[in-house]
Amino acid sequence: MSLKANGFEVKNIITWNKTNAMPNVTRRVLTHSTEFVIWAVKGKGWIFNYDVLKELNPDKQQDGSSKQMKDVWNLPLVQGKERIRDEQTNKAAHPTQKPEEMLKRIILGFSNEGDVVLDPFCGSGTTVAIAKKYNRKYIGIEKEEKYLKIIQKRLL
Repeated sequence: MSLKANGFEVKNIITWNKTNAMPNVTRRVLTHSTEFVIWAVKGKGWIFNYDVLKELNPDKQQDGSSKQMKDVWNLPLVQGKERIRDEQTNKAAHPTQKPEEMLKRIILGFSNEGDVVLDPFCGSGTTVAIAKKYNRKYIGIEKEEKYLKIIQKRLL
């Protein structure tokens, strides 16, 4: 079913440009370096915190003042201290962990304190961890049992 068929209106499609995308080792196609975030709303009570997003925007005017947020976000894949690692193997605990900065922009830009944030594919728990950090209520759904301990640990 489409969003429109269920009464949703797409406001923006945000492009996450992965500034450190993994190279394509086959050398037969272009390197995949983007993902999309669809911001859709239902009804009239939706939130858009323009001033918050303007302040969060790393791009500034020539005079250093805040600039309106665009729909292309240049953020690296998660690495370093932010990357959650499996305790036994020391490899990435989840293959598609999202950057905290991306979820910070989404949660602060499109919700207010006390609102409920839903992540139906919770994965490594970035969404719910950032929602908690910024005083949002949250619901995280994850079918893979192996990720539940990671999510729980992030919420402590």
